[in-house]
Amino acid sequence: MLRPCWTCRSRTVRCDQSRVPCLKCEKAGLECHDKKPLRWVTGVAIRGKLRGFVFKDASEASQDSRAPRSNVKQVSLTSAKRLQILQTPAFGMQDPHMSNLDQLSRFYVDYYCKQICKLYILFDSDSNPFRNLLAFGLEDLALQKAIVALAARHFANTGHSFDETDAVMAPRFMHARMDALLFKKQTIQALSSSLSHPGPRKTESTMATILLLIFLDLLESGIDGWNSHLQGARGLLVLNQSLAEPVQDSYAKADPGDTIRNTRKFITEQLSLIETLGSALSSTKTVSEAFIRNECTKHQESTVRSFLGCPEFLLRAVQFFSDQRCLIAEFKRADGSSNTSIIRDTVIMLELTERFDCLAWASDLQQRAASPTTEVAMLFSLSQAYKTATLLYGRRVLSALNAEATDATDLVSQLLGLIEILQNDPVLFKCLLWPTFIAGLDCWTESQQAFVMKSLRGLWDSTSCLNVIGASKLLQDHWKRKELPDSLMREVFDVDGLGRGWLLI
Repeated sequence: MLRPCWTCRSRTVRCDQSRVPCLKCEKAGLECHDKKPLRWVTGVAIRGKLRGFVFKDASEASQDSRAPRSNVKQVSLTSAKRLQILQTPAFGMQDPHMSNLDQLSRFYVDYYCKQICKLYILFDSDSNPFRNLLAFGLEDLALQKAIVALAARHFANTGHSFDETDAVMAPRFMHARMDALLFKKQTIQALSSSLSHPGPRKTESTMATILLLIFLDLLESGIDGWNSHLQGARGLLVLNQSLAEPVQDSYAKADPGDTIRNTRKFITEQLSLIETLGSALSSTKTVSEAFIRNECTKHQESTVRSFLGCPEFLLRAVQFFSDQRCLIAEFKRADGSSNTSIIRDTVIMLELTERFDCLAWASDLQQRAASPTTEVAMLFSLSQAYKTATLLYGRRVLSALNAEATDATDLVSQLLGLIEILQNDPVLFKCLLWPTFIAGLDCWTESQQAFVMKSLRGLWDSTSCLNVIGASKLLQDHWKRKELPDSLMREVFDVDGLGRGWLLI
């Protein structure tokens, strides 16, 4: 006969001692222990003053000193919101795939999931493509580091103010800024290593890394860096296509699956969108026209998954006007050449833009977005804002082509009114940097300029992207040229653009 089990003895009942587990424990649904189980406690003691106290080793303590703290005794926090942001991430501690990351990286990965993913998409959801990139980051070091760098830089930017970007930041934000630089360096190193061994299996992860580096550039300044990344993305696509064509193995013939296919489509859509609005104000084309045309015919831009909420037709109209702007220099170099046909085409596109049905677009988007909380009226205002900004942009291009000034007073007033309406919807308002900047170029009264600066301050509070502050400085310099002749004012849309590669999205 077996000895009475510890479980029955602790319950002060007679154990049947027939087998293990005994019948009484089995009937009661309890674990049948032969001896008292070990009790694991947190701390060096189970009672007294040292109960719950834990000694940390030196390496862990030094690493924790750089990570944003969650212990209220170690950090002086003045608001519950900051305490919530800085608390130790539950995601990083529980996800087994992130077990190889240190505490600092886990914090930033969690910050990426909670703060970044909803920022760079129109409507957040469980199927957010930016969260889906984490699955690729588990197997790709460059993408993993890019995710962490992006989160670190955004967290650091929250320590800035709109009016005093050069002011000294709190130590935790300074540490986050240094973390971002370190992780960015590691991203580029890992990306360089990955590019030295190209292949179709790595294309999606590498393209995703490039996309996140572009968004990182928006957080840093929005000047020029995105241009280089975009050209690199195009080169990678061309290289990958050349490698895939002669390959006849089973992998090349196999269906990549919905996840990879959707990720590839999403990344290409975002790069196309960035190229369209980036080249609209830049001095040179960022990538060749073939990249945009070929990719967009295969993958039509999905507004629901974009970070702008701009209707696809209006994006194509902006691209057309941008192409027309680049023809100005050619006609200046060609003595006696007529640009009548170019002007006629531009006028036709302006008429097509005028006839764009914003209400039909808004109704269709609400159904596809599965977002009943967003009213059709607000989506209509969003599309109308982009439509008005596109008309302003197109008319300025036309003015530069035919050397005639145009009156934009009514369009500017209409656009400013739409921006004011959209300020009541934070989800849609964060999409309005480009329309706000286009409106600001034609604002010449103090009240209009004050409203534009107020809107830019609101965009900064929503996004923490330094390209917003760059846009405000560009407009302030532009407004100082009020006394210049109209011919010089129109040069912003001449071949020189803004003089540098600004990405104002």
